[in-house]
Amino acid sequence: MSDEFNIYLNSKIGKRNKNLEVLGSFFEINELQILKEKSISIVGTNGKTSSAFYLNEIFMKNDISSVLFTSPHLVDVNERIKINNEIISDEKISLYMDDLKQFESENNIELGYFETLFLTSCKLFLESKADYFIVEAGIGGLYDTTSILNVDTVCITNVNYDHMDLLGESLEEIFHQKIQISDNPKRIIFGDSNLYKIHKTYVHDKFDLTDKDIYLNDLESQNKISLNFGTALKIFESIITNFDEDKTSTVESYPKIPGRFEEVSKNPIKIIDGAHNASSLETLVSFIEENHTIGDFDIYIGMKKGKNTSEFMKKISTKNFNQIFLIENDSFFEQTKTSDFENYFNENGLTYKVVSIGDFYTSKNPSILTGSLYLVGKYKKEYS
Repeated sequence: MSDEFNIYLNSKIGKRNKNLEVLGSFFEINELQILKEKSISIVGTNGKTSSAFYLNEIFMKNDISSVLFTSPHLVDVNERIKINNEIISDEKISLYMDDLKQFESENNIELGYFETLFLTSCKLFLESKADYFIVEAGIGGLYDTTSILNVDTVCITNVNYDHMDLLGESLEEIFHQKIQISDNPKRIIFGDSNLYKIHKTYVHDKFDLTDKDIYLNDLESQNKISLNFGTALKIFESIITNFDEDKTSTVESYPKIPGRFEEVSKNPIKIIDGAHNASSLETLVSFIEENHTIGDFDIYIGMKKGKNTSEFMKKISTKNFNQIFLIENDSFFEQTKTSDFENYFNENGLTYKVVSIGDFYTSKNPSILTGSLYLVGKYKKEYS
């Protein structure tokens, strides 16, 4: 990207996304209508990025053009926007800087980092005239930046406890927040069919939808990769009626998702994964236990601020990891202090050591690095 845009974007780091009421005015009315009709919002606690990734791959296999917006990035901010599966160029990501600056000036606001990149991705989609815009929501739904699209197609992958300070203390409250990413969707896809069964009355009271407008991923599997692929396939089937089933194939025929269950060493085996809550950690452990003994593994942990560290720690304490390591403070963006973990470990008689990310890289033991995609991204940037 241009030096000027790099400075502009970096000035947004740490700024809150608080301009929801005016963001829609960045677009013309006809542009908002296109975004509404052609965008697919993917919300949920876990599996959003994976489902978006696979949906984009399925589109490509079926010769359907798309723009993909996900977050966070692992190494380079350009990763957040793909046009027809190509990471956005420096030139294109900088294209709307003057428009963004003018928008800020006219509305007397300062855009947040996420807001800046999201508005850019919307403009790039409109410019590209691609068939579909796949949008991974940030936090929640009702007050999420991406809710300005008010999309026709909503997918909710699942609901678990996360960001409870913003979304609510109960699973019901969290669901209500996430599902309201759109005021009047024409179709909703559930990555977890039980989620629909639990909230069926609410969904039909809230939205003008019939049973034919609801699509359920009925795949029963403990393998979350397969489940997320199944969710992506169900989204595809809900909006594309005529397609070659041979082109959709199975999850094994698609690329693996960077930073998710990613094996970075075979001898010793080392896995990096952005699991950031108790549910996703359980998924990671289950994935490893398919072929290994979890007690052979050391676990290296670092989490982003605002996460439910106590539930994460409780889950770790139930697993028989060989050794527990905490990533030292200030190793990656907005990292939770090690003291948050140390207090729990000390109170529960668990032994641990504080180490660097480099210690994971040089370790001779089977190991897992987890707790945050920001941590995984820092590792990939430094050691891949």
